[in-house]
Amino acid sequence: MALFPAAPLVGEANGKPIGLFPELISYFAGKLDWKVQYVRGTWSESLERLDRGEIDLMPAISFTPERARKYQFSKNAIYIDSGVLFSNPRFALHTIHDLQGKQVAALRGSIFTTAFEDYVSSFGVHCEMVLTDDNEAVMRAIAEGSVDAGVCIYSLGNELAKSYPVAITPISFGPMELEFSALRGRNTDLIEGIDRLMEGMVGNPNSFYSLAYRKWALPAAATAIPRWLLWGIGGLVLCGLILLARTVLLRTRVRQRTVHLEAEIAEHRKSQECLTQSLREKETLLKELHHRTKNTMHVVRSIVSLQALDYPENQEVQILAKDTVERIQAIALVHEMLYSSGDLSRISIKEFIERLARLLFRGYGNEDGRISLSLDIADIPVLLDTAMPLGIVLNELLTNSIKHAFPEGRRGRISIRLEEKAPGLISLDLDDNGIGAPLDMDLHKPGSFGLSLIHGLVEGQLMGKIAMESRDGLHWSLEIPTDLYTARV
Repeated sequence: MALFPAAPLVGEANGKPIGLFPELISYFAGKLDWKVQYVRGTWSESLERLDRGEIDLMPAISFTPERARKYQFSKNAIYIDSGVLFSNPRFALHTIHDLQGKQVAALRGSIFTTAFEDYVSSFGVHCEMVLTDDNEAVMRAIAEGSVDAGVCIYSLGNELAKSYPVAITPISFGPMELEFSALRGRNTDLIEGIDRLMEGMVGNPNSFYSLAYRKWALPAAATAIPRWLLWGIGGLVLCGLILLARTVLLRTRVRQRTVHLEAEIAEHRKSQECLTQSLREKETLLKELHHRTKNTMHVVRSIVSLQALDYPENQEVQILAKDTVERIQAIALVHEMLYSSGDLSRISIKEFIERLARLLFRGYGNEDGRISLSLDIADIPVLLDTAMPLGIVLNELLTNSIKHAFPEGRRGRISIRLEEKAPGLISLDLDDNGIGAPLDMDLHKPGSFGLSLIHGLVEGQLMGKIAMESRDGLHWSLEIPTDLYTARV
């Protein structure tokens, strides 16, 4: 029989199988004179072994009409489970539409993964699926922040959530019957034996199945409190009341002598509460401002994209619209990160660059992976006044390399490196091994809006330095001070 991590239904502790299904197997083995040998592996490996006939029985497998053509299932459902979405607590996930464009981890080959993909597609939502070999890898990816959310079975997900900093969401889907199964045409006697024993146990509250179900699938009942403990608690409460009465008497005498001091303390507390309330209102207002600004940016992006549809034959209009949309995207991303961050003045430049680069690569269709991306970004908090123009500059440089450095399907590499060169000074290097820049290109006499924008933002607004070298590709070097501005919050 297969053994894989799916607590509390299937699992292992101290080298021994545990869970609802293994406990039932032990019972069946005693009644039907079976000799049970467990084969350990992941869920996907176990299903492949069942297909190859290397194992005789598969526990906790969901019934579907498609699978019923290949496998023989037991007649009675052992457990009803459903898929649930878990997320990183830093990612605000309220409805299925919040998953648009997000990365979601899921178990490879699981019927719940397929159910989730069908579920989000019915809402017109597109996610990037990241497939794993087991459910624990799903939770690990959520906790590490490499994905925004993850799909897991409800029963197993609740167990794993005790060990990983993940949050369960209200998004559930695909309820499924979990049963025993064998390869159709083989081991029919095993399924028939299970059906005979289960027939007499289903509906009987005192049967072995009912007892095992309550043990593994239901929360433990509260333990009754012994009567002697209640009397002891009552005595302690009585003593506490006596001590409380004496304390109240003493406090009353002290209060009579310190009325003036208490009045001052009350006034100070009132002032402190007013200041705290004012600070909370300002933080809420700033968060709402960043949220609304991000939404407004998305509206502007949509308007520009829709307007470009009126000129489908005009290539210049299409290019201009796409470039404008990407620049707006860089600005909107800063406000999105500020809204979801606890610090309303700074964002993580590492997370910002990684997300911006991923959006640009996805937007310019690098599905075949012909252009690889290498990132070496120091995790440095950067103020809004620096992050905004820096994001626009990086958008221009990276877009230029993606669009022009590798013509005619040429393969290549783009690398971005950012480090703190000195206190208050960061350096940013963007390199590609493409065809390089035209020989007559002069950075300080730009001939396009993009180059003019880069030059103006780096040297005019950020008071930094920028250099460009075209040798074995195109190399950009920037030095930008980070202490020009101070935090406003």
